[in-house]
Amino acid sequence: MMKGARATNAKRRPRSRARHSDAETRDRLLEAGRLLFSEHGFAKVSVRDICREATANVAAVSYHFGDKLGLYEEVMRGGLDMLAAFNATMLNAGPNASAAERLRHYIAKYLPRLVKPLGDDEWLPKLMRHEIREPTAAAQLVFEHAILPRMRFLAGVMAELLDCDEDDPRVGRCVVSVQAQCLFYLPDAFKTAIVPEWPPQSDAAIAAAVEHIVEFSLAGIRAIAAKKT
Repeated sequence: MMKGARATNAKRRPRSRARHSDAETRDRLLEAGRLLFSEHGFAKVSVRDICREATANVAAVSYHFGDKLGLYEEVMRGGLDMLAAFNATMLNAGPNASAAERLRHYIAKYLPRLVKPLGDDEWLPKLMRHEIREPTAAAQLVFEHAILPRMRFLAGVMAELLDCDEDDPRVGRCVVSVQAQCLFYLPDAFKTAIVPEWPPQSDAAIAAAVEHIVEFSLAGIRAIAAKKT
């Protein structure tokens, strides 16, 4: 009995080590994918590039993810999980917040994240910018899980401020206007080259930008609401 038990345990150990090794390889591939896809985009990264960065066999991507797109989509899902957690904070100003307070809360959370991503999250906005410029099969995932919840939230805010239904064309235009003002503050190599200290980096400068966008937007929305349709 003892000999048989020892033989059985001996046979199991290599399989356990193999599973452990497989998990480590998969994690290295995901980390390499995050790094390379965020720096260069999906199209400019090859499977060989990823496996070289991950010190893995070229067949490893196929084994773990099916193909390069499968790996990319897994990287993207990890990023979308992070965005969902951020959205949960950004889209919740409290149960009794007015429409104006919800708008202020949204911009106050959103703009600093655009300007100065948190250290471990720096890869994510880069990846999203590549996806927006050169959409892949993951574009629908990004829209449904990252963009659409924000648009629906802002649409509800605008409809309340304008005292109209959410399908009123003015709602969509106001949503775009607020988003565009925030997105203008994204880090940009061209702006940085011609404008010193772009985008604003200090907490005070970012807070001033938030306040401007909020007040400018509310004034514009009130003016639109006052006009007869």
